Amino acid sequence: MIKIGLTGGICSGKSFVLSLFEQVGAYTIKADEISKSILFGDNPLVKKEIADKIGLPISSGSDLDYKNFAEIIFADPEKRLLINRIVHPRVKEIRNGIISDVEKSKKYQLLIYESALLVEAGTYRDFDRVVVVYCNRETQVERLMDRDKITRLEAEKKIKSQLPLPEKLKIAHYTVDTSGSMDNTYAMTLEIISLIQRDFNLKLDLIK
Repeated sequence: MIKIGLTGGICSGKSFVLSLFEQVGAYTIKADEISKSILFGDNPLVKKEIADKIGLPISSGSDLDYKNFAEIIFADPEKRLLINRIVHPRVKEIRNGIISDVEKSKKYQLLIYESALLVEAGTYRDFDRVVVVYCNRETQVERLMDRDKITRLEAEKKIKSQLPLPEKLKIAHYTVDTSGSMDNTYAMTLEIISLIQRDFNLKLDLIK
């Protein structure tokens, strides 16, 4: 089974690109969903450890407040690093378990792992190829403002909290620019899927 890492900045269009891979028969995993299951799951010890690190006043049996949590993490690089040190090992363990199970099933030729922090965490080294999804800065800001209902200043702050795009592009084997229309992104993604099929001699259910 071929394993592909997919990454890009916030509101760059990763989810749409991932959905097209799913349509051609790839098994897809979203790191964000794994992270949220850890951060906001049922393990009170993990939640308390995280809350203590970032200074949220909760007891071991309480839930993290997502809005407050997100604001703190994006505003404070040191606290973001502390949380990553707690969450990343757990994400890796769960991810590797899923990948192992999928490989054993022998049902899939291709697996796509989507993670905004693929480069920052060094996870890209675990994959056969890397796809970087990106768009121009203004498009990214407008998408983020619309999605999160925040100001331009807040959107800029969130974008600046992530690794600059040039650093992600350095490790890319394939890239998808989503700055244009949805149809254009659709066509570019299908082209990448065709290239991956050719490069690894796969037989995927290509969209027509």
